[in-house]
Amino acid sequence: MSDSINVVFPRKLLKEFISLYQRLPCLWDKHCASYKMKHKRHEAITKLTQLVQMYDPSATRVHVLRKIESLRACVRREYKRVQNSKKTAENESEIYTPHLWYYDLFSFMFQTEDTSQEFEKTKESASSPQSTTVDSEPEESESMADEDASFITPMEDNYTAFSITSVSGEVPETAHGSKRFMDDDKNKRHCTEVDDEYDAIGVNVAAKLRNLPGNMRILAEKLINDVLYQAQTNGLTNATFISTPDPFKV
Repeated sequence: MSDSINVVFPRKLLKEFISLYQRLPCLWDKHCASYKMKHKRHEAITKLTQLVQMYDPSATRVHVLRKIESLRACVRREYKRVQNSKKTAENESEIYTPHLWYYDLFSFMFQTEDTSQEFEKTKESASSPQSTTVDSEPEESESMADEDASFITPMEDNYTAFSITSVSGEVPETAHGSKRFMDDDKNKRHCTEVDDEYDAIGVNVAAKLRNLPGNMRILAEKLINDVLYQAQTNGLTNATFISTPDPFKV
């Protein structure tokens, strides 16, 4: 299945991807006239997909939707850290500095966020305590946080909230971990962008390891580390192989 193929987003592509995304406000600006037009949003995702296919012909709409989800989650987390630090900082040097290289490329999202907050404050101050306004759309407390669900329209029903590198790479529930913790951990992994072929290999191996049973994952990690050790000590040759003893032979 083509959607299971890992699509690498090098930095050059990612810059073009974010730039094009900015020019498609129907995907991120809820005040845009075409924000609720499904066909417009479908066309916008198509344009982004065509851009990615210029670098990797195997890319699909699902890969694009995953990438948007990943980028927004990473940027939103950094944005919240900045805003929270401003509340406690005594001077500018104490304000949190984002570590994502593409953080500033999403400045257009922050402007929309600030405008939305000011608009909501104005509405609240103008409303009397006795009157309650019921909106036709669900109320959004934080536009950047809630837009993650809204940018996926019914026309993208084939998309589900899965890992950026694996269609079925769901992390199994454990007795000591909650789903929210695993989702946060998944998003943190997505924040590390792939810049070369070795990063791509690492992402691919990590995706496969996450799908293994616990005991198999431990053994696989050990064998991988053993091979790397042999390579680092110049002990790896074309004759190197993994040998499994035959239990029926004495």
